[in-house]
Amino acid sequence: MSYQSLSYLFLSSAAVLLVTAAETSAQTCTTAPSCSELGYTKSASQCSGKHTLKCPFDSTKVSCEDNVIISCDSLGFTDTVSECPGEYVKCPTDATKGKCIMEARAGDLKYSLKGQNHNGWLLCNGSYYDKTKYAELYAAISTKFGSSGNKFRVPYYSNYFFKGAASSFTGSNMPSSFTTYQQAGLPNITGTIHVGRSENSWAGAFRKPQQSGGYSSHHDARDGGYYTFDASLSNSIYGRSSTVTPQNYSVNVFIYAGKIKP
Repeated sequence: MSYQSLSYLFLSSAAVLLVTAAETSAQTCTTAPSCSELGYTKSASQCSGKHTLKCPFDSTKVSCEDNVIISCDSLGFTDTVSECPGEYVKCPTDATKGKCIMEARAGDLKYSLKGQNHNGWLLCNGSYYDKTKYAELYAAISTKFGSSGNKFRVPYYSNYFFKGAASSFTGSNMPSSFTTYQQAGLPNITGTIHVGRSENSWAGAFRKPQQSGGYSSHHDARDGGYYTFDASLSNSIYGRSSTVTPQNYSVNVFIYAGKIKP
């Protein structure tokens, strides 16, 4: 047999041995470790409030760190349930702790058809509230609307319309336009009449029609004493409407108090 034939036979045999070894290795299996061997030796109740991992083979077996406890504060449940003016979410490990679901910020206003205080919203009827119990609202409006002892007063908005302010301020920087009302009023109506021996004159809301029709700023005295009064001649606001008060419906105005201390 030639040298080349022997070399080919040797290489072929080696290849067969390698393939056989690979197949044998692939078919070799090992037993999966148990939950206990992996350290999952406790039940869920034993790990309540702690960092917990479940066994991938049996979810009833868990592992937890004995020295690490998940507190309500660490989860963000930093409010007491009694502080929450409306809805809240309780801490899973302490029912007295929770997260308040706040509808607005202290000092915000809203219209409503409701007639009483609700979920932290206080009727703007001039009532007085304790500074400590309603600390967030007190921080927002202070005593701008009045105070008595340890109490501050919420605004009284019955029978008033609102007007947008030029700037937005809160707390101690609140402008006086937020805390004082503007009285109702209309522009004054003015006019003058001068009666002379040879000439009469008038101005403002007064007019004297010419005999041929129309108006003029003056006539001579022979035109007589017939004068007219027209407020729109003094200010064009007159005559635009038949009433000073716009058409309206009445609703209640509420101010948000925020968290309420017990």
